[in-house]
Amino acid sequence: MALNLFGGRKPDHPLADEKGTKEALAGLPKNDAEKAIEALRDWIVSVGATEDFKPERRAEIFLLLEETAQPFQRKLARDYISNANLPKTQEARIWRALSGFWKDLAGAYSTCIDQCAADTGAAGRLKARLPVLCMRAVRAFAGQLKWQYLHYEPEDAETWNALGRVYRFAEQRNFQGETIRLYPNAPQTSSAEREFVKLLMLAASSPDCLPRRDIELAEWIMAHLGASFVLSAVHQPQSTYNYADLGGGAPPKRLVQAPPASPDLRFFAAGAAAGQLDNVIRVLESGALPSDLNLGGTYESAQVLGVCLHLKASWSTPPPVRKSDRYEVKHSLSVANGMVGVLARLKGGQAAAGTETWVTENISAGGVFAVVSNLQGDWLGIGKLLGLSVAGGSGAYSVGVVRRWGRRPKLQSGVGIRTLAKAAFPVTLGGVAPQEAILLNDDRTLREEVLVCQRGGGFDKRIGPVLDFEGGNYLLVPVAIVEAGEDFDIARYRVMQQT
Repeated sequence: MALNLFGGRKPDHPLADEKGTKEALAGLPKNDAEKAIEALRDWIVSVGATEDFKPERRAEIFLLLEETAQPFQRKLARDYISNANLPKTQEARIWRALSGFWKDLAGAYSTCIDQCAADTGAAGRLKARLPVLCMRAVRAFAGQLKWQYLHYEPEDAETWNALGRVYRFAEQRNFQGETIRLYPNAPQTSSAEREFVKLLMLAASSPDCLPRRDIELAEWIMAHLGASFVLSAVHQPQSTYNYADLGGGAPPKRLVQAPPASPDLRFFAAGAAAGQLDNVIRVLESGALPSDLNLGGTYESAQVLGVCLHLKASWSTPPPVRKSDRYEVKHSLSVANGMVGVLARLKGGQAAAGTETWVTENISAGGVFAVVSNLQGDWLGIGKLLGLSVAGGSGAYSVGVVRRWGRRPKLQSGVGIRTLAKAAFPVTLGGVAPQEAILLNDDRTLREEVLVCQRGGGFDKRIGPVLDFEGGNYLLVPVAIVEAGEDFDIARYRVMQQT
């Protein structure tokens, strides 16, 4: 955005004065959140590009536009997060609108703050508003990055660099910890520091391993615990185990060795929030939701528990250790999608079901990381069930679940897959209502317990199905569901051979 640092005349813009601003905002479509957000984005861009705005007026307009956007962006975010059946075209429009809104707003705030850093006169005239301007700027960057996470987009260096400049500016003027109301009519308060460390903790909690509704949950849990997070300019070996470089243009990293000396490094950790998270987990394990935990919507305790356990693992110290070595190897990987696709592939062979070809980047005893080019359709996501076989390999067929996903340039994606067994077999579970299923087993010999993948809702802990396999007749005693997805349940059964 081009700014005139020393403009004095009245700008030629509808928002140049309060009367024009009120008229423009009153004309927003109250019943069309998407159009309202697009109109507000246009105002943000045009105010930034119009010369002759005084710095203080420009900043006040940006603050007001953000406040005006809140009910509209909350409505769109709720539709995007909560409605699993949203048409793909509408889903894409909402994502573009909200990711663009937060990006435009973050850029607008960042330009205002860069101007104040370069012009002491502008900074002096805005002195009373600088703490709220910086806090809102950090929140806008957090919004921008969250919407990148929700779409599994790659993070760009300029976003982290601009965020670092904003936070450094707040620190240099020593108001990063000043507590301010988030919005004029909202009871919640925050500070630039709290918003910054919440964002760092979310970025360090592997959001690319979470479905988008769980990313939203994680953000609300961070807000609940955020006052207890630790942020310091000094590394404390026993308590800070992540760091961010304000000038590094990159997301935060886990400390694996002594950090380099740099005035731009900021160290952070969960601090007392780790113990508070344990308390939340204990309540959730009882089947209840903590009475003081605001999640911004209605969720089952089991889903909230899953997110909390993910955060606990991400925040653990020392960090989780990989259970098996990873080896770089490139193989062509034939991939079937979902329960229906995997069953069709197992029963009918390669030609019987639509499959895709991916390329492995590395493998381990427990999983595969693959690169996808030109994905067929828009089905890929965290928790998706996949059937896998290596082209030209032994012919063994395995089943896995997507654990990590990130988009890459040139229409590529990187996908981390946890494999559930070395082999998979199509079977029929006998009983009152026989059902097709997939036996997940390392070979054709059954152990005391087995994993069986069934269609979603097919598991019933009260009913033990019968299994005919390799000439043997077995009763499967239900134990528990160990994994559930959109179209499947993976359950553990105890095996009892029948005579």
